[in-house]
Amino acid sequence: MARERIVVETTDVRKAALAEQLDISGESFSSWIENQIDDAVPLAAHLAAAPPNEPKSIDDLLDSAAVLKRLESLDWAFTDEDTRYLTHDLHPYPAKFPPQIPAKAISALSLPGDVVMDPFGGSGTTAVEAVRLGRRAISVDANPLSAMVGRVKTLALREEALASLAELQTAVDGYRSNGHGKSRSWSESLIAKHSTHIPDIPNLHKWFCIAALGELALLRHLIGEITQAEARDVALAALSRIVTRVSNQDSETRYVAHDKELAPTFVLKAYQESLKLIVKRLEAGRASLLGTQATFLEGDSRSVLDTSVAEGSVDLIVTSPPYPNATDYHLYHRFRLFWLGHDPRSFGALEIGSHLKHQRKGTDFAEYRDDMSKVLKGCFRALQPGRFAVLVVGDAVFKGETFSTATELAEAGRTLGFEVAGIIDRPIHQTKRSFSAAARRARSEQLLILRKPNEPAKIVFEPPAYKMWPYEADLRVAELRALGLPVGAESAAKTLVSSAAQPALWNARRAAFSKTYRIGGGQASPQETWQSVLENGDSDPTTRKDPKYATHGLHAYKGKFYPQLAKSLLNAGGCSIGSVVFDPYCGSGTVPLEGFLNGYKSYGVDMNPLAAKIAHAKTGVLQLDRELVRGAMSSLMIATEKQRVFPTARDHFSEANLVELESWFPSPVLDKLNWLLGHIRLFGEPTLVDFLEVVVSSIIRDISQQEPSDLRIRRRKEPLEDAPVMELFRSSLSLQARRLEKYWRVKARAPGRQFAPVVREGDSRDEACLREMGLVDDSVDCVVTSPPYATALPYIDTDRLSILAVLGVPTSERSVIEARLTGSREIKRSDKVRLEQILHSESAEAQLPAEMIKALRYISEGNSVAGVGFRRDNMPALLWRYFIDIQNTLKQVKRVLKVGARAYYVVGDSRTKVGETWTQIATCDHVSAVAAHIGLKVLTPIEIDVTTERMLHLKNAITKNEVLIFEKV
Repeated sequence: MARERIVVETTDVRKAALAEQLDISGESFSSWIENQIDDAVPLAAHLAAAPPNEPKSIDDLLDSAAVLKRLESLDWAFTDEDTRYLTHDLHPYPAKFPPQIPAKAISALSLPGDVVMDPFGGSGTTAVEAVRLGRRAISVDANPLSAMVGRVKTLALREEALASLAELQTAVDGYRSNGHGKSRSWSESLIAKHSTHIPDIPNLHKWFCIAALGELALLRHLIGEITQAEARDVALAALSRIVTRVSNQDSETRYVAHDKELAPTFVLKAYQESLKLIVKRLEAGRASLLGTQATFLEGDSRSVLDTSVAEGSVDLIVTSPPYPNATDYHLYHRFRLFWLGHDPRSFGALEIGSHLKHQRKGTDFAEYRDDMSKVLKGCFRALQPGRFAVLVVGDAVFKGETFSTATELAEAGRTLGFEVAGIIDRPIHQTKRSFSAAARRARSEQLLILRKPNEPAKIVFEPPAYKMWPYEADLRVAELRALGLPVGAESAAKTLVSSAAQPALWNARRAAFSKTYRIGGGQASPQETWQSVLENGDSDPTTRKDPKYATHGLHAYKGKFYPQLAKSLLNAGGCSIGSVVFDPYCGSGTVPLEGFLNGYKSYGVDMNPLAAKIAHAKTGVLQLDRELVRGAMSSLMIATEKQRVFPTARDHFSEANLVELESWFPSPVLDKLNWLLGHIRLFGEPTLVDFLEVVVSSIIRDISQQEPSDLRIRRRKEPLEDAPVMELFRSSLSLQARRLEKYWRVKARAPGRQFAPVVREGDSRDEACLREMGLVDDSVDCVVTSPPYATALPYIDTDRLSILAVLGVPTSERSVIEARLTGSREIKRSDKVRLEQILHSESAEAQLPAEMIKALRYISEGNSVAGVGFRRDNMPALLWRYFIDIQNTLKQVKRVLKVGARAYYVVGDSRTKVGETWTQIATCDHVSAVAAHIGLKVLTPIEIDVTTERMLHLKNAITKNEVLIFEKV
């Protein structure tokens, strides 16, 4: 992208005034213009610099020759590209590499959720790019300033931090007002009062004037009073930015003294401008930094990698090591380190490649190579097998002799066990500011690409904290094996040990029924699986299984299966990142949501309009801008708390539904509901409105005349006269807000790219419906579903009032939907007669398996006597229709499945009375028979235990399920 010159015409007076202001803030005319452009142009324009070269899955990184070819095809020069975007230019730092380098390397060599480490973290460039691109970052540096700068540059400022910083600005304002126009004595009084904050700098008065000493000491005192950690880091970074500028040092890159007599309050004003700039840049980049997972370690990379980074826990290393005999970082940051409470001499003794250190000790390139070998050894241990390390290095010059750093470090890497994937040349600018003399500066850079051999490593899995059911322990083994991790089944509920290389090692994080895994030997800290992180967040693990993480608990829905089961079946089905998964009876969206959370392209369809709305809301709200969602929830919490009087309007209900609504809701409740729905519908984002309306739906039972504990729609024994609608809504919304915040905090750990699910209200028996969704022949990698059980749950009737009040569906339309649902108990007399005739006809066996027809005829004949009641009398026709519906959907499932792909059906038997005897409806066997009847291969099912909720009519509950497994051949 070519750079363009901008010419601005103004008066000499205005130019002088601007120059004076820029002198205080430490900006040049060009940097000030760039900042104005940043304010006017959306950040996304800068972020386009990150190339779209991300691998689809870990499999794309297994061929190192192909990977190198892709890297060589990229442009690594960045001659005219902006390197200041986001927070990259927040703090001065020498020898920074352009953020486009780590951006391209991270995009090309890692997946979202991966851990990217920089053992020479410097100003945090790699860390910022890693978190911006949805990865986690570990940044290590011996310079104590590095960790503080890195934390600030990856910070999404919270309200409490902003409040602390505003208080600090006010305090500085007060001192500026007091010191304005004062003489040297005012500065001396500050020194006397805050002398304990003045560091022991050699030749102190050579490097700092009286005004600078007094005001810097005052600022250190004020910052020391801040207790909020984020605010304190930002305040220190703002101070660090101005220390060199207000000192007598000639410039950032010229270490000579030049007397500066600063006017009183100049330093305070400069500090305020510095603090404003940092806060402004952080707020502008907040959307890109929310949910960041970045760890900054202070220490010597020659040793700290072995003690502070778990073996095999890093997916990619991107770093720019110090160039040998080139830069002295401790000298560049000398006064900053002193004023921040550190001794630069201690850091200087640790600095690798320092020119002064080499000069003092008389050492040459051999010492640099030895130091770097120790770092590479730690990198090798931390890196997962099969993963890459990218080192941006430049040639070294010692006493006029040039050394190829890339070649030397490549050989050192080979000695330690690395494979050398290749070396890529990169031209660099010759106009960089530097402490290095021109004779010692590198003329070009190289990207050294190392790879840890993809050899099997030991991996140990620990079970979840809760006690697993026996079938869960078996599924745990099955899913690990399907992920490429061979484990034994003799102690399935306990520690499992495997040995594997890539891609299986990367897949370890995807396990559903394992809490942690540890790669390699020793007692290194275990790594948590994505499932464990989702359930427990950043808190201590619970001993109970949590089925309501993320938005799974948004709305109660009868008969849904729990998400851990869905996820383990997707794993057992061999789904890789980016696989297409489908639920033809998606209900409230368990499978589509798990698909989204785990990097699949998921599809779901359901005929129940409320189910489809819940599923859409569950998956959609996680894709919205967090600030939009936070703002909407906050405004609703405030509005519902303040509102005391509610109009008697009914404009948010259909007039055709009013009679029925008034029979099920007290008038005061309808007043409140109408106001609440109206307020929600003011938000213009449809998915946000869906989400908030589903929260309203979740409290409908509690504010209506419906008996909350009854599956069917029956009235309360004691009618309501009113209900605390706003209080219940706030309670439910607050719960969802906490769950969303918990998810947002850990979102960066999601393995792989997330894809927006396709969820639709529709009929999975209808080929046209599925094709419109994008489900064409042979397009689906796995089906996981729990179809409605035969005549088991009245889904529509259960949620009738939500469908009426929130969705506005009238009774006439609702009854049509209910009659068409698979498993419906409702049937017209004419349909009953017609279906019974088919059941008893000679053509029946051409439509369904013979054993099933025999069972249905047995029920029909046993209940043919008078007086059995309409439910029992309807049962044969209902069951015939049910299994025909199941068969029609299975035909569509077979059509869309790829050859060799599997469908998992979670199904349960039920029972009915035949004559005077209770008889099992063998739904599991019958559905398997139907699958075989249409040409699917039926595999051995998995028996699973189920629990039941405390509801009326538990005598009809299903207490034993099976996971039926079908395969397309």
